[in-house]
Amino acid sequence: MKKEAIFKTIRIIVILVAAVVIAQLLVKLRPEAERRVVTEPGRLVEVLPAKSEKIHMYIEAYGTVKPRRALRLVAEVRGKIVDIDPSYEEGSFIKKGTTLIKIDPRNYQLEVNRRKVQIKQAEAEIKRLNQEVLNLKARIKIAKSDVSLAKNEYLRLKQLIDRKVIAQSTLDKTEQNYLASLGRLQGLENQMALTGPQREQLKAQRDMAKVMLQAAKLDLERASIVAPYDGWALEKTIEVGQHVTAGQYLGRIYSAGELDIEVQIPVKDLKWFPAELDPNAPPDADIIFESGGTQHIWKGRVARIKAQLEEKTRTLPVVIEINETSAAGTDQSTFRLRPGMFVAVKIKGREINRAFVLPRHVVYPDDVVYAVRDNHIKITPVNILRSYKESVIVDKGLSDGDLIVKTPLSSVTDGMTVRLKTDEK
Repeated sequence: MKKEAIFKTIRIIVILVAAVVIAQLLVKLRPEAERRVVTEPGRLVEVLPAKSEKIHMYIEAYGTVKPRRALRLVAEVRGKIVDIDPSYEEGSFIKKGTTLIKIDPRNYQLEVNRRKVQIKQAEAEIKRLNQEVLNLKARIKIAKSDVSLAKNEYLRLKQLIDRKVIAQSTLDKTEQNYLASLGRLQGLENQMALTGPQREQLKAQRDMAKVMLQAAKLDLERASIVAPYDGWALEKTIEVGQHVTAGQYLGRIYSAGELDIEVQIPVKDLKWFPAELDPNAPPDADIIFESGGTQHIWKGRVARIKAQLEEKTRTLPVVIEINETSAAGTDQSTFRLRPGMFVAVKIKGREINRAFVLPRHVVYPDDVVYAVRDNHIKITPVNILRSYKESVIVDKGLSDGDLIVKTPLSSVTDGMTVRLKTDEK
């Protein structure tokens, strides 16, 4: 037992000595450590190249579609409605020249006939007077001859009375005949003088009858209400058999394809309008209406800018006009712009020759962007010309080809090292 214990002790000592020797050898034979400099690789960023372009400034607004020409149909004469055209129903298309409503015309036709008879009567009286003038002229001619004969006879007898050949009574009788002839001539001439005023009176009666005839024809014409243009019926308030009075409201139509939209433009956007509106080349506008996820777009133009700002909203009213040609037919299945629609309007404004359109998130507070030059951040101030919901327009501070950081960054310093995502393998 004693020998075994001595053997175990010797074995342990040998193992420990061997371990110490190996450790010393490893320490002596180890390679010397190399000093390395730790470098910061930089943040990985994604960039977009800046590219200038020619840009049109668009002014966006909203408004309600209204008819440019809406006509209130009003009865101009009284009477019974005897006919209504089938096309005159709310929402129906109406062709120009269609007789929409007809009021009983018989009384007005009788009045026209009566005035025509009055004109004929006046013209007949004028003809009678003309013939009377001719008769008077003939009678005056005869009367003048009679006066001349009576005068000559009187002068002849007067010479005889001086020689006492005839009695004074004979001369007196002859003188009476002469004076009687003068009286008849004077009477005829007086009648002739009165024919002038009579003629004027008869002509005035004839002219008045013609005026009344025109009025009667106008009333007869007003008994029929005719569509003055192609249009759409907005409202109808009467039916056949109904009695109407002058001035009574009968309905409303509007001109097909001629619509207006009044939009309110904020004062800050007025600078994007052209300096002067050219009536020959007004700014274009897109009219947009969304229905069931589908956009319907019509072309319009700026018709006019009103002179006065809205006092409450401090906006300027601008009128957009649309000639919506799709309404020119009777096919109501065609989707068309209608009065009452609430639409968006994009007005094409001033043109900017050189500007940069950037995503809004790449521009940081104080109007700066992070540009990358030689893998280092360059904090670059820019001038924002205009801001939208998702983008901004910059006109100063950038050059074509500048690399703008798209990746959101925080705690950025000028000159900070970055890595471009396109450089990664």
